[in-house]
Amino acid sequence: MNKMTKSNKILIKTLFGLEETLKDELLNIGVKSVKVLNRAVETEGDIELIYKCNLYLRTALAVYLKIDTGITKNQNDLYDFIRAIKWQELFSGHKSIAVEAFTNSKTLKHSRFTEQKVKDGIVDYFRDTTGVRPQVNLERPDIKIYVHINNNTCSLYLNSSGTPLYYRGYNKRTGKAPVNDILAAGIILISGWDKKSFLYDPMCGCGTIPAEAYMLANNIPPTINRNYFSFKNWQNYDNKLWENIIEEAKRKINKTNTKIYGNDIDNKVLQDAQINFNRIDPENKIKLTNSDFFDIEPPDTQGTIISNPPYGMRFNDLDIKEFYKKLGDKLKFDYRNYVAWIISSELDALKMIGLRPEKKIVLFNGPLECKLNKYSIYEGSKKTNRKDYK
Repeated sequence: MNKMTKSNKILIKTLFGLEETLKDELLNIGVKSVKVLNRAVETEGDIELIYKCNLYLRTALAVYLKIDTGITKNQNDLYDFIRAIKWQELFSGHKSIAVEAFTNSKTLKHSRFTEQKVKDGIVDYFRDTTGVRPQVNLERPDIKIYVHINNNTCSLYLNSSGTPLYYRGYNKRTGKAPVNDILAAGIILISGWDKKSFLYDPMCGCGTIPAEAYMLANNIPPTINRNYFSFKNWQNYDNKLWENIIEEAKRKINKTNTKIYGNDIDNKVLQDAQINFNRIDPENKIKLTNSDFFDIEPPDTQGTIISNPPYGMRFNDLDIKEFYKKLGDKLKFDYRNYVAWIISSELDALKMIGLRPEKKIVLFNGPLECKLNKYSIYEGSKKTNRKDYK
């Protein structure tokens, strides 16, 4: 293991279906080369890039610095490989640690066992070298280590982010079944929204989609309000560099008058949404309305709808299909000149919208497989009887 250089391997995890979006984000912040993997991308860079990835990337789950690669045919090989790393160059033995492992191996089959062996190797290194024994903290460790074993090859990483980057740092209040912040940002980026035209979430819940749209439109980095990053506990942490990056990001924030609206039938979740918006920016101009989507007229003559309609336990099979049919009818009659992006895990019910999707993209909201459909609504879209949704 060597200390940080200018060409370190950096692994960045994301959600399924957002790999290309994450690649585009990296290219936009100046990265020259990106390799797309499954639920991740890989690039190279220095400590400054690690910091910028944690601050700027809206679709990143976590940013990992590759430490080393070794051959680990069995548990003894794994322990010896871990024990030989010069951990003291990376972090102090007074820091708390947690280990996460992924294994695809005939001999090291169990991730929990692998995590324990890695932890033993790290603790034994510090005990023998410094006399200090790092403590394990699974909730919020100072240092997170990630181990990926494929056949007999072990790749070892430091997780620079710590907790996942969908914890944006503004103590978000959530409602029932909220859309993941990273997924919300990814959908907005996939939509190609220009950050200037009207954007509307008619069933916004706690406001995740409007919040991410607001940060994007105003060039507010997603984790600008977040204080906890694991890289701050590394031996080579450069506080001055980090502060300079933060100050540069703040200078680039550009307040706009872009109209971003949210609506929901539940006033309680709207109160939470407003608290979320105010924590991001007390001067935000996101407008919220408390109405039944099916009873109100469009708030503008054209724009982009991005929404994650309610689903799951609140409906039986017939109810959810009828709900999506009403949703489609409402869009056809009242939202001409809009482009609607609807994401749902109710794949059968989604077909009841009755509009032909221009695009269908498979994504995941946590463990739920979802489909993101794009509908362009125009004069002459399929007509149905208006009483169907009244």
